[in-house]
Parts: sequence; structure tokens; C-alpha cells
Amino acid sequence: MSDVKVSFKGRIIALLLGCVFLLAISEIVVRSVYPSWSEFYAGQYMVTEAVPNHGIVAVGKAGFDGYFAQNNGDFRAHIKINDFGLRNQEPVNTANQRVWILGDSMAFGWGVEANEMYSSVIGELIEAPTYNVASPGTNVCGYQALTARMPKTAKPAAVVVGLIIENDLVNYDCIASAQAAINTKDSKTSTSINTTTIKQILTKHSALYNFFAVSMKRVNVMREALIWLGVVEKSHAYRNPLEGKNIDQVAAATAHELDRLRIMFDADTKFVVLIAPARFEIANADTAYANARIKVRDALTKLDIPFVDPLPRFQELGFEATHFIHDGHWSATGHRLAAEETATWLRAHLTQ
Repeated sequence: MSDVKVSFKGRIIALLLGCVFLLAISEIVVRSVYPSWSEFYAGQYMVTEAVPNHGIVAVGKAGFDGYFAQNNGDFRAHIKINDFGLRNQEPVNTANQRVWILGDSMAFGWGVEANEMYSSVIGELIEAPTYNVASPGTNVCGYQALTARMPKTAKPAAVVVGLIIENDLVNYDCIASAQAAINTKDSKTSTSINTTTIKQILTKHSALYNFFAVSMKRVNVMREALIWLGVVEKSHAYRNPLEGKNIDQVAAATAHELDRLRIMFDADTKFVVLIAPARFEIANADTAYANARIKVRDALTKLDIPFVDPLPRFQELGFEATHFIHDGHWSATGHRLAAEETATWLRAHLTQ
């Protein structure tokens, strides 16, 4: 009996070693025939940076010049980051007296080419230079940090702040958040392992995983099966992080931190908030997001903060024409529409 058990265990070990060897060989082969596999990981061009008195903020990796793509086929865009960690062709010392565009991934131009970003299109429309001061994954506190890290010698001619209704409305206290970031900077934190974490690790390190992810996500039957299994999230699945929260309080806190951002610039600097309406209000006239947008408008008005609300234009063109098929960001058409509405405001106020 003992000989049989050893033989069985040996076979299992041999099988496992064979699988590992096969995976290793497959990984090497895929890397050689599929060199673009690493383009699906956004972390390839992003880093984090500590900004004094403002905590941690994500910025671009200085000098990065490559491509970023979605494995579902929505886009493949060229990303070039300057030496200051921003998505601009020009160095940061050229930012003086330009129109600055502050924001998160939407303002950064997630998925679109540099000349299609609304920051670039605004410059084209108003015939004045702009400068993109945006970073994916940040919020209003992050916009303050991005502003604080800009050279003190650079002063904008005007500032446009992209405010995303779906994820920028928070019951903010940026000063407390920055202090908390400082307090936890050196502390050890445990990283929970979940499906998202595993996907990020595999996307970053495995060409084989990316090959199969691309293959499966671009076949409708396979994609639907993955959604049913819960491995892949349904495109544009409805979510509302504001549900159950005091919308008046959240809107007031957001407007307050935008006002704190405004006073970081000279008093005569033109300042406007570009409100990015929620996908679900554009597509389905969702009342919860409509209410949130109206509350933000009211809160901004109380603080005398100008804003541009392009919702009617987005509804006129429609959701599908202004967004990617699977990704929640604006397509080039959406960027141009937002730029046109913002350029109208800038032309009217920059001459005053």
C-alpha cells in the first residue's frame, strides 16, 4: 500500500510541476508574440507623491511615453508625461499665464489622444494656450494638492475645474484628510486580497492573463458568461455612492473645498467649475443624480462660484455618442462637447 501511495503522490507532484512548467513556457511565448500586453495596466504611467500639507496624490510617471489600452477594445491611446508628471508636451515652466485644467481621469483624457482632451480642444477653440493639471484617481482634495505642487512662479490666466458628479461629491474635510495621510504614512497597513487586487496583479505581471482577458472580453458570449459568473462587471452598471447620504451636506462640503481651491489662486484669476453630469442622468434622466447635480449647482451659487453645466448638450447628442461602449469616460465626442461649452464661458469672461 505504501508503494501505491508514493506513486500516486509522485504523479500529483509531477502533474503540478508540469502545469507550472507549461504556464511558464506559455508566459514566455505570449510575451514574445504579444509585446503590447503591458499596455492594459494604468499603473505603468502613474506614481504617487506626497505634497506638503496636502497628503498623497497620484501623478504621472515623469518621462513616460507609451500606450494605454482597455482590454475590452474601447480604446488604445498614446500617453506622454512630461518631467513634472503631467500630460503635457511642454515643460511645466510654460504653464504661466495659460488656462489651467484641473481634474481627475476625465480631465486627464482617459482613453483619448492628447489633441482630443477637452483641455486641448478648449485651447483650440479660444485660441489661447492651456495646461493640463489633472490626474486619474483623485478628487477635490487632490485638485488642491495638484495646485500646491505647481511652481510658485506659474500663475494661470484662468482655471477650469472638472467636477465629476458620479465620484467627486464627498463630505470633504481636506485638511483633516491630509493630516490623516501624514499620520498613517509610516504605519504598516494590511493589503486585503480580493478579486480586484488579484486582477490588478495579473494585469501588471502576466502577459498570458492579458491575452486571455482580451480574447474573452471581446467575444460577446464569453463576456456575458463572465458577467454572469461575477468575474466581470456589467458595462455601465448602475451605482450611486451618494445613496443614503445627506446630499445637501455633501454638496455644501464639496463647494466649500472648491472655494478653498479657488483662493489658492490670485483674486483676479478667472475660475469656473465644469460639471460632468452622471452617465445615468444623461441616459435615463436618473432623479437621484439629477438631484445631486442641482444641489451642487445651488451650493456653488451660494459661494458665488461660476459653473458650466453641459447636461443639455450631452442629452441632445445622447449617451452612446459621448461615452465609450464599456468604459464610463467620455469619448472624443464628449470631450469636444464639454470643451465647446467651457470655451463659450471663457471667451465671455477672459476679456472682462
